[in-house]
Amino acid sequence: MVAVLALSACSTDLGDIEDRIKKVEEQGKDLESKHNQLVSESDRLKQESATLSEEVKKRQEENEKIRQQLQDFEASVSDPKLISLEFIAADNPLQLIDNVKCDIIGDSVAECRILNITSSKELIPRFTFQGSVVTINGVEVKSGDTKIDFSRPVVLSVITAKKIKDYTVYVNAYTRLPTVWLETSDHKDVTKAEQYYNGKIKVTGNLTTSAKSLITQGNVKFMALGKLLWYKSRIHSDEQLGKNTFSLLFDRDFSLLDSPEGNTWKLYTNAADKTMLHNRMGYYLGEISSLDYTPRFHHVNLMLNGRYFGTYLLGEEIEASEGRVDVGADGFVLGVGSTASGPTFKTTYLENAVGIVAPSASQSAEAVNYVSDYVTRAENALFSLSYTDAEQGWQQYLDIDSFVDWYLVNEIAKNENATFKRDCMMNLKRGGKLKMGPLWDFESAFGTGSGSTGFVVKNVLWYARLFQDPAFVSRVKQRYNYYYSHKYDIINEINTTAQYLKYAIQEDNNKWETFTDTPNSGEEAWSLYQKSVYDMEVWLSDRMDWLKGQFDAMA
Repeated sequence: MVAVLALSACSTDLGDIEDRIKKVEEQGKDLESKHNQLVSESDRLKQESATLSEEVKKRQEENEKIRQQLQDFEASVSDPKLISLEFIAADNPLQLIDNVKCDIIGDSVAECRILNITSSKELIPRFTFQGSVVTINGVEVKSGDTKIDFSRPVVLSVITAKKIKDYTVYVNAYTRLPTVWLETSDHKDVTKAEQYYNGKIKVTGNLTTSAKSLITQGNVKFMALGKLLWYKSRIHSDEQLGKNTFSLLFDRDFSLLDSPEGNTWKLYTNAADKTMLHNRMGYYLGEISSLDYTPRFHHVNLMLNGRYFGTYLLGEEIEASEGRVDVGADGFVLGVGSTASGPTFKTTYLENAVGIVAPSASQSAEAVNYVSDYVTRAENALFSLSYTDAEQGWQQYLDIDSFVDWYLVNEIAKNENATFKRDCMMNLKRGGKLKMGPLWDFESAFGTGSGSTGFVVKNVLWYARLFQDPAFVSRVKQRYNYYYSHKYDIINEINTTAQYLKYAIQEDNNKWETFTDTPNSGEEAWSLYQKSVYDMEVWLSDRMDWLKGQFDAMA
């Protein structure tokens, strides 16, 4: 019994063991299957990893190649550069009649000259450059696509990853000069002189290529001064309106070309001066003088009723005001030999009658009596026996500084118009001394028809008397040394202004045949003009040397 029970128990245990063995075997198979799967997955991952590594390596090589190319490119354009700039007529059909190629000057300036008159400078530029991108006034632009307003100078920037190069772009219409557009109300020609025409004016352009662009417009009255001039052109068989001087009158104060406001202005022709520099240089001498005020004149193009009339000088007429001749509300601007209308009076020694030029309030009987009495007393003191006495003589009435500087400017220029015969200006504030100035009219100066030697202003009666006073002579010698020390500055100003007028001279010659009657002979006209300028410089240098010797010899 015991044996049977033992065998029965043993049989039961063996069955369990067999079941367990089977389970273990099945688990082993599962583990082997999973192992095989893991090995397979591992092999697959190794293959993918190898592929990815190859791809990464390839991309790294490509990136390195691109990086090297970028480094090479940046090295080649380490200095960004504007290569070309132009305006194509086809891109700008309403503004241009021909293509405009700009001059790139150094590495900071681009000068562009439009070959026709245009009232708008909104233009599409084309450009080539060395760099990554181009901006104008900070905004990215595309060549041949972006319209830009060039009415004022703009900053064109060529940009790379490392550097920025800025160019100031100046777009100058036609001759580079400002342009005065003058129109009669009915758009008909001026046919009479000394008669005001109602009209409109617009002034556009730059004073110089570095100055801001201005646009001023308004209503104006204007008239031709003196005898009206006519001419026959190559194109028209009948007579055409010639190059006449015009006076402009506004109904309110206006500022033109940055000059102080005033309501009267003048357009000068420079007809008797081929250099077109005599007036400008006379006023330049005034600018470096100690005179209180010198009129401001600027070269301009004149367009009258839409037609080009050449190069003029636009500037200030003589007015009594704070911005011009400041003599106060009750002071006087006087003209010896004045051509202006108004009351006049005579003295014993002045070569011509003295006219009261401005202001209109000074033309009452009381005002005329005041100023004529003052000038007479000043003259009497000048020609008295005690004239050299600083307290009893002429110095109690005449301002020595203005009399000296006004004299020297006109004597240096050998200005025949300053011989007290025509529009020689003086001014007087009540309670003050009589002053010479402002300067006026140098067209017949700087060697026009005369040599570089000889006195002109010194010979007029008042100045001949002043030169008899050692105090006046001493001051003249002192002040002349100042002007003489600026001799080459003055000559340099002649050169600079002449270069500024280069294109204006050529266009003016095409209109008026000042230098040559050959059509479109710009270079020939420019060459002949340069000869005239050179002659003026030589004359002025000789003149100043001669005056230096004369003044140094005076006691």
